[in-house]
Amino acid sequence: MVYNKKQKKITEELRKTFGKKVIFDHPLSKFTTLGIGGPAQYFISARNEKDLLTAVRFAKTNNLPLHLIGGGSNIVANDKGIRGVAIQHSITRLQINKETQTCRVGAGYPLLKLIHALNRQELSGMERMVGIPGTVGGAIYGCAGAYGQEIKNCLHSVKIFDGKKTRWITRQQCHFGYRTSIFKKRRDWIILEAKFEFTKADPKTLQKISRDIIKLRKKKYPPDLKCPGSFFKNIVIAAIRPASLRKQFLSKIDQQKINHGKLASGYLLEQVGAKGLKHGDVAVAEYHGNLIYNTGNGTSKDVKKLASLLKQKVQKRFDIVLEEEVQYI
Repeated sequence: MVYNKKQKKITEELRKTFGKKVIFDHPLSKFTTLGIGGPAQYFISARNEKDLLTAVRFAKTNNLPLHLIGGGSNIVANDKGIRGVAIQHSITRLQINKETQTCRVGAGYPLLKLIHALNRQELSGMERMVGIPGTVGGAIYGCAGAYGQEIKNCLHSVKIFDGKKTRWITRQQCHFGYRTSIFKKRRDWIILEAKFEFTKADPKTLQKISRDIIKLRKKKYPPDLKCPGSFFKNIVIAAIRPASLRKQFLSKIDQQKINHGKLASGYLLEQVGAKGLKHGDVAVAEYHGNLIYNTGNGTSKDVKKLASLLKQKVQKRFDIVLEEEVQYI
């Protein structure tokens, strides 16, 4: 609904520029995997680089808040909705070169679909990441990984828009860390495309690995479950500071639970009785402490309240503050 002359002008300009690609007051609950969120004031599906950059510049020119969204996973959208422009990153071009064992892929390409394509082309490096929800761009943004593989391992370079121009940056310039990257600090940098390098492997072996992992994930994340995947980041033991706090923490846990230098947050949550806890219509799964889901009519307020309670319980018991893997918008 238009409330003033400025909004009316913006609405008219958006319709003229994007036509049916722009949706007004689009409910984010229909877009996010949690099924939560009020309306986005201006929602634009950008299927090519031109549309995306036009939308970004439009938001900047009109002093509108800008929200870039990938596949709708890892997002807790505000119940009241969001002001400004929400851009669905839908650039999905894909070029795979089997001979050079490389590929170029748009940041809006679904990660699952990419992995299946790579498996068929005998390219190894991401087959264990199958089942991670979202897009390639979202995976790079959060340095996604699973079962010993991380997206940074195969990444060669990333094409970005830095607010002024498009350019390529190297993997090293992405400053990857555990579930983080430079893109979480430089919010004005937008991931457009990526180049990857792989190793050659038997396609039947790759496909079997992915199938087996999908079976495991379906038990944990049923297809109809409204959730963002793992809610909290795992604990990097070496990152606990100071050393005295790390020593104290290690004395409180079963150190055999540490894997590749990390401790699953789900383990800590289960130790404090998180399984089955609920606030409103948002609950923790009975079978996994780090799985928060919408049981029906959950709200972002419910999510935040439950997350806060869980963090308090873990901090009280272990003197460690859990950090969300999801983003609140």
